[in-house]
Order: sequence, then structure tokens, then C-alpha cells
Amino acid sequence: MKGHIRKRGNKYVIVVDLERDHNNERRQKWFSGYDTKKAAQKDMPRILNEINTGNFIEPSKESFAAYLEKWILNKRSRLKASTFQVYKTHLRIHIIPKLGNYKLEKLNRLHLKTFFSYLENDLGLAPATIKKVHTVISSALSEAVEDGIVGKNVAAGLKTARIERKEIHVWDEKQLLQFLNSSKNDPLYIAFHLAAMTGMRRSEVLGLRWKDVDFKNSLLRTVVTHTPYGASDGKTKASFNRTIDLDEVTITELKKRKERVDYEKERAGRAYKDNDLVVCTSLGTHVTPRNLNRKWYQLKEDANVPSIRFHDLRHTHATLMLLQGIPVKVVAERLGHSSITTTLDTYNHLLPSIQREAIAMFSKNLYN
Repeated sequence: MKGHIRKRGNKYVIVVDLERDHNNERRQKWFSGYDTKKAAQKDMPRILNEINTGNFIEPSKESFAAYLEKWILNKRSRLKASTFQVYKTHLRIHIIPKLGNYKLEKLNRLHLKTFFSYLENDLGLAPATIKKVHTVISSALSEAVEDGIVGKNVAAGLKTARIERKEIHVWDEKQLLQFLNSSKNDPLYIAFHLAAMTGMRRSEVLGLRWKDVDFKNSLLRTVVTHTPYGASDGKTKASFNRTIDLDEVTITELKKRKERVDYEKERAGRAYKDNDLVVCTSLGTHVTPRNLNRKWYQLKEDANVPSIRFHDLRHTHATLMLLQGIPVKVVAERLGHSSITTTLDTYNHLLPSIQREAIAMFSKNLYN
């Protein structure tokens, strides 16, 4: 199979002579868009090699936007509801408006670098958000490669802004008790108690069902999570599907909560929507993350404690356990970390003080 270069207007094209068809008619394939003859000469061996080895992929004439719209629909059944909505949002707000008009075959790394620079410098998006946008693009292009639509994933290996780890802010024992005691009579108190006493994530707290609470054995199972986009099965991620042992105080609080839910169910009658939720409205419906956060900010202020995020209750739980000498492996299991490495990376700032206390206790026990 041979190829040659022709000049067309101000551009150069590569013309490849293919095998004749069944009617012995001549067949050619043209590759256009080269600004110089040298550029065409440089690319011709690659094209000939791909055609000869059967690895040549016919360039797609489809726009990136058209491909993405089909791709996201096909992904729906394979993604958690929350992830699907996040992907759709990034496509609608960021990716398609800026990159959608490019032909899929013409999209290159320079386009993506310029795009990510725009997100960072013009829109001022956080590095974590930009990384998520990159994940969406790379995932879509990776499937395009697998499906033989494009030859390579031009987003693969592309570096985006470095994510700086956020500083963790936690309460000490006195501050935690001050908040819990101050908030005890609030209808949503159980949500904050569970987060502080189990290390559960907000989505796990909002998705907890009564059937996943084992009063007899003093434990609960995190099986379903609830996000702004609805409920999803925790089995989609191992760390969201675990068993957590409960203390006596938490069991008591859960029993009190169950009595309140049963009372509200009876009072509401047919208007009650029984979703078997531990944390719910007076009519049994889901408490949204937004409404929980509103209550969180209000109760923090009422309790006159330092301001931390709801997620920092999880960090507070882990920090207080580690400072009390609880083994890292136990803490990792309660938090649902895939390995103790994650726990150590997150709370390594505590290790020096934990070691000092440990050796002091060891020495005291040994010599006394």
C-alpha cells in the first residue's frame, strides 16, 4: 500500500492508494489539513502503518457534543444517581459550551489544556472541581477509544491544577458534649448524634433505615445513602456498606427517635409516607442535605461552639478515638476506609501526640 502527498490550495494532503474494489476500480483515501509538506511527510508513515496493520480508525465526523449526549445516556444505568447528576451538570455547564463544537476527531490536548486553564483562571473553579471535569472528559474519550470511534484518549495523563488538602477542624470532647447537650431537643438531633458517635457520612445518616438498625446486637449497617439527587444502594461502593457497633447512649437515642417517628406516623395518618427512615420529616419524607445543613448551622450557633463542617463530625469521631488510644484498624473499619493507609494519611498529624501518650502509659504501667 502506497501513499503520496499533494498540494491543495494552501494546504497539503496525504493520498493513500487502497486495494481495488470488486469491480477493479481504483480506491483512494485522502487525509487533509496539513499546513506544510514536511508535516504531511512526517505523518504519512504512521497512517500507512495503521492501514497495513488493520489499526486504522475512520475519523469520526461527529461533534464532541453529539457524542457526549449519547454517551451520558448510556452511562445512566452504570452510575450511582448522584454521580450521574454530577456528570450531567459538568457536561451542561462547562464541557459542552466550550468543547462541544469541536469534531471528535479534531479534539486535541491543546484544546483541553486551554479549556482547563479557562476553568481555573477565568472561572476560578477549585482544583477538585476541575479534576472532576477532567474525569468526565477522560471517561467519555476512553469509551470512544474502546468503541473504535477515536484512536486515542487525548485527556489521558493530562495534568490539572494540584488539589491542596483541606485542613481538618475538629471539636474536643468538651465542645462536642456542649453541642450535643444543647441540641438534644431538636427533631433532627439524631442525625448529628449518629455522625458524631459513629463517624457516618452525611449521605449515610440521611439514608439510614430502621431495618438496618439492630437493637438486639447494638449495631447498624450502612446500606443506603441519600444525596441531593436521591437515594442509592450503598453496595455500589464497599466503604459505604459496613457494620458499625453502637454504644448504649446511641441505642437509647435511637429508641427515643423510634418512639417519636411512630407517634408522628400515627398523628399524620394517611398523609404519612413511610420510607422506613431514621432521619425524616414529620411526614416520613427524606430530609434533604440542604435542610440538614441549615439546621446544622443554626444549632452550632445556638450551642456557641467553634464553626466546623458537618463532615467534620466524622473527623471529630475519628480524632477522639485515636487520641483515646483506639487502634487505627478499628477506626478505619468504623469509617469505612478501604485500608488503614487512608486513615493514617488523613490523621497523621495526630500520631506524634498519640505516640507520646502511648509510651507514657507503657512506662507508667511497667514501673508502677
